[in-house]
Amino acid sequence: MNRLFKLSLIALLLAAVPAFAQEPVNQYVSADDESVAMLVRFFPGSTTSDSATMEVAQGGDITFLVEAAAYTGFECPVSGALGGVIDTTNAACNTAGEIVDIINATAANFSTGFFRAVLVDAMRADAVADYLTAGAAQATRTDGLPINYDTDANFAVGEGRALLPGGCRTDISCFVTPAGNLIENPFAGTRTTATWVEGVNTYGSGTSILYVYSVKSSNKASGSEVVTTLWSEAMGATTVNKQFTQFQYVPIIGKAHEKLIVRVTNSAAQASVVLLAAGNQGAP
Repeated sequence: MNRLFKLSLIALLLAAVPAFAQEPVNQYVSADDESVAMLVRFFPGSTTSDSATMEVAQGGDITFLVEAAAYTGFECPVSGALGGVIDTTNAACNTAGEIVDIINATAANFSTGFFRAVLVDAMRADAVADYLTAGAAQATRTDGLPINYDTDANFAVGEGRALLPGGCRTDISCFVTPAGNLIENPFAGTRTTATWVEGVNTYGSGTSILYVYSVKSSNKASGSEVVTTLWSEAMGATTVNKQFTQFQYVPIIGKAHEKLIVRVTNSAAQASVVLLAAGNQGAP
């Protein structure tokens, strides 16, 4: 009887332990120029503005327009009246973190509208001068305008993916409220694990290294982040696929309340990147 009582008690205790759902965060790089450095959205507030564009020009300038007119909420470097241009070759605005800070420092203005920006696959220290893909597009879309890295130009930063659930890599609503307020840590209450990585790229000369980072974000008007390198290892030879099979037996476990970024960084060149990263996200 005593033994049966103990077994019943153990069963009850096990049943009382909560089972946390694990959500897959698998990501696949199938073509160049697909890393989403940042997402940008224009919040029109009470205005009737239905046109707000962000254009990345070849050479480094990012231009913001509202109803085809220069946006007057920010510029970098500042020179006279604000004109909505960020020169990414200038030392004051040549990193991903500096760009989003410039955009997010603008107070919410519900009469003229305002922009918001968040980093996705990029990290704050990443260089951006002439590394972002060119072109102009509307930033009024509710999921935000994705601004991608140029793989060939950006080899020193690398091609990679943040392991995020669902469509969060391309939906700014995972990072901001409907009113346009930044969520300081959108990864609070989560922990991400990488269970498989494989990849191949063309680089001809130099080195090609796989990195796995755990990144703690603090999204504010003047943001910050803490980056921890969890793993680094050489990729295969140029055009040769490499499978990091050890992760299926000993997964890479990110820090609590942080996101994981898997990235291939090269020293001389990078093209034709294919990268598969599998994992899951759940409670810490």
